[in-house]
Amino acid sequence: MTVHDASVRTATSTPIDLESDSSQMTRRLETLAGFCGLIGGPALAAAYLTHPPSAPPDTVASASWIWIHVGFMISLVLGVFLLTGWLGRYLRFRGRMLGVVGWSSSVISLIFVFGLDYAEVFIFPTLATEFPEVVVRYGDGTMMPSVAFAFPATGVLFLLGFLVFAYELGRTRVLSAPTAALVICGTIVFGIGLSGLAPMVVVRAGAVVFGAALIGMGLGLVRATKSTGALVADPGR
Repeated sequence: MTVHDASVRTATSTPIDLESDSSQMTRRLETLAGFCGLIGGPALAAAYLTHPPSAPPDTVASASWIWIHVGFMISLVLGVFLLTGWLGRYLRFRGRMLGVVGWSSSVISLIFVFGLDYAEVFIFPTLATEFPEVVVRYGDGTMMPSVAFAFPATGVLFLLGFLVFAYELGRTRVLSAPTAALVICGTIVFGIGLSGLAPMVVVRAGAVVFGAALIGMGLGLVRATKSTGALVADPGR
């Protein structure tokens, strides 16, 4: 073999090695995103199941209130990672702009809710202690005029985003049909619970169903990446 042949072989083999490394990294990241769903789903359900039905100052100032909303924040961050993992697989399986719009709406809604939970953890406990009259008047903040507008708007983004993205994941068959249906049902029930028109028991039931849907999405992503590689659909379909 001449020096020229060796240089040609080296030059042509490098991209293949890089592609293999990229594929392995993609598979690892998608597996991690799947585990985010396996953790985020129970965290969401547990936070809502333990959330108090009312928010007087002594409750908002308590340590349990803070830890409950830390659980919310964790579930929201993990939810963003889970959705991003599914977006990558979706785009490799006949994905289209409608699904990207659904993903974007879902992620934006989670970011907005994270902002509220940030205030619940780092701002409102201090207000409840130093200025309890603010909490007496506005509760946990959802009754503030600005939040009273932003929170329902966030709910619309949440509903539209998750419904569209779950439909698109099911259409492309990267997510199994039963799991996609569970996400759609969980989104609807959870959305009704968060509308402010339903009692707390409906909110908690919706959180459990939606948490189960997140677990299903996480499990589907882990199974898909662990089965035959990064470029296969959910084997549970």
